[in-house]
Amino acid sequence: MKTNLEDIRILVLDEISGNLSEAGRETLFQEISVNEDARAMREDMLNVLTTPEVQDYLKRQPYEDPADKIINRIHRQKRKKVVAISTLTAAAAAAVIALLTIPTFFRSEYSGKTDNNVNIAQTATNKQQIQLKMANGQVITLNTDTSQVVAGNAVLKTHNKTLTYTTTATSAAEFATLTVPAGKDYTIHLSDGTQVQLNAATSIRFPLAFKAGNREVYINGEAYLMIAKNASQPFIVHLPNSTVRVLGTEFNVNTYDSGVARIALVQGAVKVISKTDSLQLTPGQEAVYSSNKINTRSFDETDVLSWRLGKFLFSNARLDEVCRVIPRLYGISLELDNKEVAGKRFTGVIDRHQPVENVLKALKATNGIDYYTDKNGVFHIK
Repeated sequence: MKTNLEDIRILVLDEISGNLSEAGRETLFQEISVNEDARAMREDMLNVLTTPEVQDYLKRQPYEDPADKIINRIHRQKRKKVVAISTLTAAAAAAVIALLTIPTFFRSEYSGKTDNNVNIAQTATNKQQIQLKMANGQVITLNTDTSQVVAGNAVLKTHNKTLTYTTTATSAAEFATLTVPAGKDYTIHLSDGTQVQLNAATSIRFPLAFKAGNREVYINGEAYLMIAKNASQPFIVHLPNSTVRVLGTEFNVNTYDSGVARIALVQGAVKVISKTDSLQLTPGQEAVYSSNKINTRSFDETDVLSWRLGKFLFSNARLDEVCRVIPRLYGISLELDNKEVAGKRFTGVIDRHQPVENVLKALKATNGIDYYTDKNGVFHIK
């Protein structure tokens, strides 16, 4: 029987999880004795998936952690295989999830070392700034904390990735636009007390002061809104293809996918309005607008809202889908050169606060892909 690297990878995962049969062990060790690529891959996977940090993490992890919820879901969902590889066991999947969330992952390998290409990518990321564009065209950078900035009729204060401001009543007609680039997130407190947390690659256009009887903002990307209650002044969120009308509530909006808007209601009540349809949500429901239709479904808060903690959950996602998300999380350029691996499946938790190299290393060890960076700092999946 001809044994390929995918077969070897599955055998190594069985070895790590303690489920390797005698026949499988014989095949594995016969192959690595004559195949240098197979031997190198096994060593890489053992280094990644059997570190003391991974084992200690699994023992210490509290139940409410998003990664733990996925692991439990893997055990529960017998009707649907949620695996990193087609025959990956739950134990191996748990290890994959853990390695993506451990702060010290690859610490010994990268400690004290510098990769010029990574530095180039990091420099490019640093050039992306959180910016506030005022009605008069003035652009203010908000990446660092500052005590106070005067911009027209507004006095701005930034602290801990949060913008607050005061303004005069004459500013009601003045709109400002806050833009958060890929790889970052930011929070703004509007003049009425509403709090909006913006995810990466998101913008919000808002008036410095709301007019009497009306509160309206425009959002493109993803954001979590905690609306200040005011029964006499409805709050309206304009999305690219739909509108959300509320009084006082908490909900998440997501318009990353072109032509699709997702509105997930956490508490309160909202009415979703499109050109041809409208409906009212109850807590726990998500409205999905697509192709001029609005459909509703229940949603898992862990899946939908984990981005607020800097964690991003993937459950049986295609590799090409993951490769579209990673650039937004890290503010990097990533190209999938090898289209043959686009359909490989991935389950795990990506922690945006950890280096992107950790994620790519994990994908390499468990999904059989490889990567490199070019002279411009662009990451390539090969």
